[in-house]
Amino acid sequence: MNSPTITAAVKLPPAAIRELSRRLRRAARRMGVPAADLTGIHVHLVDDAEIQRLNLQHMGEDRPTDVLSFPARSPDAPPIHPDPEDDADADDDADDDESEGQGPPPVGLGDIVLSWDAVRRQAGARPLLDEATVLLIHGLAHLLGHDHAEVDERTEMW
Repeated sequence: MNSPTITAAVKLPPAAIRELSRRLRRAARRMGVPAADLTGIHVHLVDDAEIQRLNLQHMGEDRPTDVLSFPARSPDAPPIHPDPEDDADADDDADDDESEGQGPPPVGLGDIVLSWDAVRRQAGARPLLDEATVLLIHGLAHLLGHDHAEVDERTEMW
């Protein structure tokens, strides 16, 4: 099974990590990420102190944030868009029967760092895994080359 890698520096039940992986896998497929490329997504669940350190180091912002993305691709590369011929409506939970060696080689998409403290703060009455899923999808959109610096980009991302 092709799945993103999820590491947790915060205490979470293994079932929650498996569910986040399933949700991210499903969202990535719907966003046009080929099954083989799912292994090129690395998620790190951290606390506010760690994401603040990374935010300062990489973004120059000395404050915690909810999610950071570190694309493996050049920021100048065009966004990765779904192939219209791709069957994105296929059974999302069946991780395809794609054989190794078929199709293009897997793409290393990059890393998503998610603050679990921010998930707790922002979830409100919503389940924590739902809030985490929204943030992971947002991070994945950045890995695929999307941004929200401009108004039209913001509209597309949210």
